[in-house]
Amino acid sequence: MIPMANEKVQARIEPAPRPAAAPEPEPAPRPDAQAVAAAPSEVTVREEAPQPGAWTRLSTWFATTFPHSRNAVLGGICGLVVALLLFSVGLLKTLVIALLVTIGVACGQYADGDPKLVNLVRELMKRR
Repeated sequence: MIPMANEKVQARIEPAPRPAAAPEPEPAPRPDAQAVAAAPSEVTVREEAPQPGAWTRLSTWFATTFPHSRNAVLGGICGLVVALLLFSVGLLKTLVIALLVTIGVACGQYADGDPKLVNLVRELMKRR
């Protein structure tokens, strides 16, 4: 039966029934200190090999996918980023972004103790 416009509809919201909880497994018995001291050869420490980081996995994938054209692909990706920046934010803002990124890389190299860009700028200034 469909209620009419002047009839009130009453609804009751009930919580859904909870599923029965599974019994928790009993914890494994822990060896006592005397048993461990008496038989140290039975206790083994299992060390897991560290998983490679994201940069290592990306570098490995890149080397296997583009074995002989790594620099060409990197140049293409950089060109795509510059083109997207030029079309989306304009020439002046793209140049400012490139300048700030270069300054950031130079600061990072200087902090790492390998100031290649700083030395390059010093050489360029020394020649004038």
